[in-house]
Amino acid sequence: MGNKSDLYRLQEIDTTWDKVRRRLSQLQNMSGGSEDLKKTRDQVGATESSLGEWQRAQKEAELESYSLTERIEEAESKLMSGEVRSPKELESLQSSIDSMRRHKESLEERSVEAMLKVEELNGSLSTQQGKLSTLEQDWDSKRQTIDDELRQRKKEFVYLKRLREQTVEKLPTADLEQYEHLRRRKNGIAVARLEGDVCNACHMEVPRSVISEAKRGNSTITYCTGCGRILIGG
Repeated sequence: MGNKSDLYRLQEIDTTWDKVRRRLSQLQNMSGGSEDLKKTRDQVGATESSLGEWQRAQKEAELESYSLTERIEEAESKLMSGEVRSPKELESLQSSIDSMRRHKESLEERSVEAMLKVEELNGSLSTQQGKLSTLEQDWDSKRQTIDDELRQRKKEFVYLKRLREQTVEKLPTADLEQYEHLRRRKNGIAVARLEGDVCNACHMEVPRSVISEAKRGNSTITYCTGCGRILIGG
């Protein structure tokens, strides 16, 4: 049958190749885990990052507060020592002490706020990590099966690619171009086969004259009168 059978063979290869390609894409997406697992990983990462920021904020507030306590004590000691006698200097020193005390109070409030936020985030992180652990265990039980299928599908993909190249080499350029054109226009199916007097792609009855031409053992391409696809005998 020449070109006709080669075209149909190419169609079969491409149809299988498309299925393998879609499955490969699905497996690649699955290889990182389920959407729930990925989302939970992101949540844990975001909570850990936020927790770290609040822990730093708490530590910085506590250190600055401790430093201010020392400075206040030094200033108060100086104030009470009698070393400063100028009313203006005494007033300035007292004003500085008052300012440091207000700032210390503000720092203590920030420290408490940060401490409460750290406690809240630790609780959230514990819950999220528990969920993540469960999801990771479930994923580990499925990973090997997915990895095995992924390797097999890759082998199939390479095999079909080579088989397609070998089949394409047998086809005249014009026939191949027409095939590719129809593939684009006909939802990936360029070649149909007769089943009795019906096209197996559009399921329309085909005229006798077209059936006879499609079944002839020559390289002349025949088209389905219903869908316009390349038609070969059953």
